[in-house]
Amino acid sequence: MKEAYDCVVVGAGPGGLMAAKTAAENGLRVALIERKENVTQITRACSMMVVSLSGHYLSERVTLNTRDQRLCFPHYGFSVPYDGPYRNFYSWQIWSHKGHKLQIGDYEENMRKGDAGRTSAVYSKETLLGCLLKEYLRNGGELFNGYNVIGAVKEDGKVKVITQEGKTLKGTFVVAADGRTSRLARCLGLNQTRSFFGTNLGAGYEMVGADIPQDQSLFQMFLGEEPRMRIWMTPRAGSEAYAVIIMTLHPGADMEGAFERFINTGAFASWFKRAEKTKKLSVVGNMLSHVTKPYKDQVIFIGDTIWCQESEMTGALISGWKAVSALTLALVEGKISEEGMKDYITWWEDEVLKKNDWRDMIRNVVMPYTLNPDEIDFLLSLFKKSLFGPFDPYETPKIVGAGMAEIMPIVAKERPLIFEKMKKMGGTPLNVVFGGCIRAGFPAFGTV
Repeated sequence: MKEAYDCVVVGAGPGGLMAAKTAAENGLRVALIERKENVTQITRACSMMVVSLSGHYLSERVTLNTRDQRLCFPHYGFSVPYDGPYRNFYSWQIWSHKGHKLQIGDYEENMRKGDAGRTSAVYSKETLLGCLLKEYLRNGGELFNGYNVIGAVKEDGKVKVITQEGKTLKGTFVVAADGRTSRLARCLGLNQTRSFFGTNLGAGYEMVGADIPQDQSLFQMFLGEEPRMRIWMTPRAGSEAYAVIIMTLHPGADMEGAFERFINTGAFASWFKRAEKTKKLSVVGNMLSHVTKPYKDQVIFIGDTIWCQESEMTGALISGWKAVSALTLALVEGKISEEGMKDYITWWEDEVLKKNDWRDMIRNVVMPYTLNPDEIDFLLSLFKKSLFGPFDPYETPKIVGAGMAEIMPIVAKERPLIFEKMKKMGGTPLNVVFGGCIRAGFPAFGTV
């Protein structure tokens, strides 16, 4: 262990490993610290989707180079090794609890096109992390696993990273990549200016043996439950398994009971008659507005630490690469300051804050908090054709919104009460829509 590093990276997810790998490749003295003993092990529910192979996200059109086993980012000019499995999916299907659906992407037509028709693909996050870690260590980076970081403080021109176990590391810069519930964002006060809209909880299983129609799809189901809940189903790369996750913004809800009702009764029970649960999954995270500035006191924030809900693997890798590219130049030029990190801060402001409204990411969750399950079922029953557009957490809600606008004349005629609710939905402040969820959730604000 060195007395001080050029860069200490906190968190070994995709963003943290990308930052650490890039710093090591740039010749910096790097320390990577991670709370898990097994750095590559995935311990929470994750859809593991590539965003996006069918459109642009953060100005990037990711490509999957299976010949050379790399994920490529041609707009930004870098690629990362990936020698693991992948599995295409060809539509995003949104279902009501009674079995009506809205489909984004023509499944049969896209299937016929093969790779060229995929909406996107799922990958193995464990494999991706392993590939990044291998390159990081090969380039001389140091790893400190099994340490839980609880804070950071600037002293004598360096940043001291403090762990629960009593270990400390010092760096000229620190890259905070400690995820959606970032302790560093909390203790350095970045959350103080963010709006909180609720705590999103997920629980479920990886399942095999399910008989799912159009099975190479991403599925979202609105359930007929109170409080409101949804199911997300995503295929797993390299197997026939599906991740089946129930999600709610109401801590304390009977998620296990609702999950069992979903797979054993109702419109989708026939899909799961021969299905087996192979792995239990869970996840928790807050819905917050974006951080306005991803820098404070020589600490640079990337990925999920500053995003509304999540940055996706794509956003994590890009932000990790951008941050460390700027950090390297700051060190070379002796600008150990906010001015030295201007390139990254400007990228965040221009590419994320100005081009992508975080409210669009949340709008996917608004409908069940405006309409009841039967009203959602009626709306989805009106869609007779597929919608078209890229798979993107910002663009997809706009695509659905445009599709909803087309059916509004029918809604106004047949169900005027739903029409009035839909008119109000777009103009109602999010803090009003999610008022009950905000009161039920547990924001991670303040200091340690």
